Amino acid sequence: MLRGNGAAVSDRNSASLFVSILLLPVVCQINLQAQDVLSNAKFERSLSASAKRVIFDSGAFTGQSTPLPQWDKSYLVSHEIETYQPGAVNVRLYDRSGTRVREAAIWFPGSQRVLVYSAAATSDGRIIAGGTAEKPDGAAAPFIALTDLAGKVTNVIQTKGFFPVNICQAPDGSVWSFGSTGFDENSQPKPGDTLRHFDLQKGEVGSFLPRSTFPKHPAPEIKAYIRCTDDGVIAYSAKTHQYIEMKYADDSPSLYRISSDLPLVGFAVIGSKDVYGYFSRAGNGGLYYLSLDEAAKTATWHAVKGAVGIHTAPGVVVGLWGSDGENLVVSRAEDGAGNTALHWAVLLNK
Repeated sequence: MLRGNGAAVSDRNSASLFVSILLLPVVCQINLQAQDVLSNAKFERSLSASAKRVIFDSGAFTGQSTPLPQWDKSYLVSHEIETYQPGAVNVRLYDRSGTRVREAAIWFPGSQRVLVYSAAATSDGRIIAGGTAEKPDGAAAPFIALTDLAGKVTNVIQTKGFFPVNICQAPDGSVWSFGSTGFDENSQPKPGDTLRHFDLQKGEVGSFLPRSTFPKHPAPEIKAYIRCTDDGVIAYSAKTHQYIEMKYADDSPSLYRISSDLPLVGFAVIGSKDVYGYFSRAGNGGLYYLSLDEAAKTATWHAVKGAVGIHTAPGVVVGLWGSDGENLVVSRAEDGAGNTALHWAVLLNK
């Protein structure tokens, strides 16, 4: 059973702040100039024709508190951020056929509200969720939970003083999170590390990247992404323009400054260091890939040929959900409005 950790009201306020930001519209509604779409475009890579196209239930993408889902370990992972009663399903898994194959109602006795910030899938189809359980007295207990194949919570650890806003599972079964240390009564970030490593039996086993690495505002974990690869963990902080990578065997992560401020709304990693992003502004955007300058410790986005432009143009990518082996899982302009289809396609000329 998860018990409250006596967290201060400021921690509960921190949890509510995350919710208000996570529930912002997922597509930026501002003008995108043509030079923004094609900035730094090398056009060295292109995207193949779709090897597979599957229609998915629109409920995986929309809801009162449903953020964008992500493709993870052969499943589309969809979740609700806010839950107010036991038994309410707040995490769902869909397989490659578009079938809803797993669901979980993450809840803890004595809670008034449960927030699920992030969810992931295990290779065998179980669910991992990172969030916070709030009690009526104001206590907030951040947690990482694991379910069985029936969707029942079997393991839960408290992450006291750390909000696991973004999570992924490493090949050894451990969980990594790029998250928040919370804020004090003056809305200042509390000290502590933002990249943490957890064992679901032992609790926290590693802690890296102090909060002081980033500016006080905006919060680095908001509109951020994390992916666990075969040999390391990759995080991306869109708000602070930082790309972060760390090999599992290393003692500290490497940081790269991003040279673009285009609004990132999709992220994927193929292999250990092949990074892709989806950017969108008011009907324009598309698929980009990231290149690193190891000497300067900078990173630059480059457009994928034929996959960037007006969202009604054939070939343009209009959504990026993740990677599946060597494939990117995307949505394409050819589907038009009203169809929620996922496409599997590979990158050419890498």
